[in-house]
Amino acid sequence: MPLKYVFSKLDSEKRFKRYDHLGFQYDPLDYYIIPGLYRPEDDGYLTPIFFDKDLLIYYNGHPDYTVKFTSFSSCNIYFKGEPLFSWGFGINRNGKLFKWLGDLDEDFRDEDMKPHLKRFQASNVPSDHEVFSKFYLSQNPYSPNDAFQNSDNETRLFYLKNQFNSEIRDKFGIDLTKVDVTKLSEYYKPPIMEEREQVFSAFLSLNKYLVENIQDQSLREILKKSGLADKDLVNKEGRKLGSLKLLSLFIERVLLKSDAETLIAPLFVLNDLRQLHGHLSDSSFVKRYNSCKQRLGLQETATDLEVFKALVKKLNEFYESIIDKKDVD
Repeated sequence: MPLKYVFSKLDSEKRFKRYDHLGFQYDPLDYYIIPGLYRPEDDGYLTPIFFDKDLLIYYNGHPDYTVKFTSFSSCNIYFKGEPLFSWGFGINRNGKLFKWLGDLDEDFRDEDMKPHLKRFQASNVPSDHEVFSKFYLSQNPYSPNDAFQNSDNETRLFYLKNQFNSEIRDKFGIDLTKVDVTKLSEYYKPPIMEEREQVFSAFLSLNKYLVENIQDQSLREILKKSGLADKDLVNKEGRKLGSLKLLSLFIERVLLKSDAETLIAPLFVLNDLRQLHGHLSDSSFVKRYNSCKQRLGLQETATDLEVFKALVKKLNEFYESIIDKKDVD
């Protein structure tokens, strides 16, 4: 259908009546104006419906439900390990959830989904006309890369960490972790809102998975095989080196990365943020927190969620830099 005809029939009050039973508010102009959404049958299927992100807090705190973010801009809700919704949800650059009207119609057809519909109706918010996200691009790709995108958040991080562990196990016959990260990540709760306790609880969890989970003894054994002596594995006070110092030596001496200290820096930032978790009200908090922000390349005005996203990005880059390129994707 020619675009001239499409734009001539735009009506900001239009309703797609086949979906009226859902009771959602939306802007029909989104369907016609946002690239890739309009279809010749003009049924409004891909009209974006927006929700407040705090909708996810209920599900993330319920013992039978979990919220999993496949990227920083896409997620889904799971009931006892199974996806509750087809295709999941997008998260736009303003932090709002969105999903297509037609998909919501299919999701809420079953009678047992009616209580969820009421919850979604209560969290339905006006359109801000913003859908750019990995969720949007994967369904309306402008290139093959858009259709098949890597995750950019903790999902990617856990994948890379597991790849690194497997690679080291295959090459050197040692386990670098005490507990499989895959098992630990099943219990992980990502931060949802711009709320300090949520974000710092996530720092605490990530530190448990990535730092406290390091198998120190395995690193000591392989470092000795590489030519280091016991005296090389203690600090100036004669105390044993901690997990991160050992891992840095391993990356330098065994993986032969000359810039090991630079590469591993994000893990040290994570560990420092973990230490701040119990001191959120201390007078020294702001100074120490700003130091972490600076090391991540952020301004002091960066929000907690911005710090979190920047750290995860740096951690992903770290693991990508120390595993074989063929294993990265």
